[in-house]
Amino acid sequence: MARIEQRPSTVVVTTLTAIGVVIGVVVAMLTSDVILGVIAGASFIAIAVGLVRLWAGDGTRRPRHT
Repeated sequence: MARIEQRPSTVVVTTLTAIGVVIGVVVAMLTSDVILGVIAGASFIAIAVGLVRLWAGDGTRRPRHT
């Protein structure tokens, strides 16, 4: 039985990235500290995109055929 390769949709990844940017801007405005905004936004993007890739099966290692 062949396994169907699933990739995370570019729309989902783009949406999560946009949400991360918005979170970063809001945190930066609320705290008056750009560094905290960058940390919050980048953390959200890294965790969310990583979870989407894991859920889609993109994070699994595949054997190399030489």
